[in-house]
Amino acid sequence: MQRWIKGLIRAGAFLGKEIAEVRRQPRLVLSLILGPFLILLLFGVGYQGEKGNLAAGVVVPTTEGYSKDPAEYRKLAGDQMDVAFVTTDQNVAIDRLRRQDVDIVVVVPADASAQIAKGAQAIMPVYFNEVDPLRRDYITYLTYLYTNEINKQTLAAAASKGQQSAGDMRSAIQRMRNSLAAVEQRMDAGDEAGASTQAHNVQGSSLGLGLGVVLLGQLLSTNTTVLKAPPDRSPEQVSLEKSQAVTSRLNADAQQLNDELSSPNPDRARVRTSVGKVRTDLDEMDQLTAQFQSINPLVLAAPFYAKVENKAPITASFTSFYAPGVLVLLLQHIAVTLAALSMVRERLLGTVELFQVSPVRPGEILGGKYASFMIFLGFVSALLLLLMSNNTVVSGIPLSLGVPILGDYGLLAISIALVIFASIGLGFLIATVSKSESQAVQISMLVLLTSVFFSGFFLRLETLWEPIRYLAYLLPVTSGITSLQVIMLRGGTPASYLLVGLLLLGVFYGAIGFFRFSRELRRG
Repeated sequence: MQRWIKGLIRAGAFLGKEIAEVRRQPRLVLSLILGPFLILLLFGVGYQGEKGNLAAGVVVPTTEGYSKDPAEYRKLAGDQMDVAFVTTDQNVAIDRLRRQDVDIVVVVPADASAQIAKGAQAIMPVYFNEVDPLRRDYITYLTYLYTNEINKQTLAAAASKGQQSAGDMRSAIQRMRNSLAAVEQRMDAGDEAGASTQAHNVQGSSLGLGLGVVLLGQLLSTNTTVLKAPPDRSPEQVSLEKSQAVTSRLNADAQQLNDELSSPNPDRARVRTSVGKVRTDLDEMDQLTAQFQSINPLVLAAPFYAKVENKAPITASFTSFYAPGVLVLLLQHIAVTLAALSMVRERLLGTVELFQVSPVRPGEILGGKYASFMIFLGFVSALLLLLMSNNTVVSGIPLSLGVPILGDYGLLAISIALVIFASIGLGFLIATVSKSESQAVQISMLVLLTSVFFSGFFLRLETLWEPIRYLAYLLPVTSGITSLQVIMLRGGTPASYLLVGLLLLGVFYGAIGFFRFSRELRRG
């Protein structure tokens, strides 16, 4: 029994020791408790979600009548598209797309009326330039929403004109035929007054008929922002023009019939001839109506069809897209942890006291550490790149992720070296505020967690609140991810501010670490 009691007492002593150890490190406790909370709080405040509106450029035909005012196209596509410019030069628009001045380029087809008249949907090319697979799918989805909105607006314009017509065309035609039959019956019965009344009905129906009741006919003649009738007369427009001519002729023939029956002594032969003319006009109009009704309803419901094409140099998989970010994140974390632990370990092992009585200078100490860590991490990054990008296959099993490297290898090496340089400086800065190895590791993990949320690794920087977005560039990984994605996935040159920013960041962190380390040696 006493043996068990002694064991509990010894165990309680270790328990008290660990509690006392934690109490002597208040910053460690605060970092453990408040650190993750503050990071999540900043993320909750800073993340504003994917912005719905895309910046767009619109290419319109050189034909007269197409507006160059971006405001008209904004109204057409809804609030989710911000039209930045309207041009007639597709090459200029695509060039701006490659420079990422806009998210998409929409090309308004010049032959939309002809395509729809043939019973086919008018193809509206939409181009975008995106390697992010999530963003790519998002843009594709919004493109179809825009197309549906354009279809709705086009049909609304056509329906608005159709509502001004006199009603259903074929019903009106049938009513006029019935009235013509009644005219003949009354004339045969000698009821000239009754025949004149029926002729008035024919004339009233002809005046209210109007070919514009047929929705497709209205669609072909509708003048909207993206649908203009071609200046040259095409065979597909014959039906519309012919129907308008028939309508005019029908009104004239109906008027002639009414005038004949209104005369004091109407001639039956002339009445019969006028009735035949009106009946011929109605038959021709009925044929045109049947032709309009034979058009595929899909074309009527959706006259435009978006054909999406990605102008990015490659179609990146999720693995390829996130691989540069993972590489930079790993290099930063390893560099920060190694640099921080090396300095803290020197202090805990008493090596700093030896430095104080030796002729070695603080700059020489940090310089040697910088060189050793950069050489080591340079080897690590080269090995990781080799494993990521080679195309080795053994027995059908790929031994690589197949990540492409489209850009210049020299730029890639410079970008990685600057990321490592800035990360080592950050690690030395962390070492100057850490009192133990556990505290250095904890702060390094907080830096890693912050980097995952705020560096653009899996959330676009544009989704963050602007002040938080600028603070994100204090992390080397933020500029590093953007630079490596541009070089590896786009084959381009990263913006100069990214590389210069990494250099200045490394100098800034290194200078602060050097200053605090020098003070520590002098105090000794």
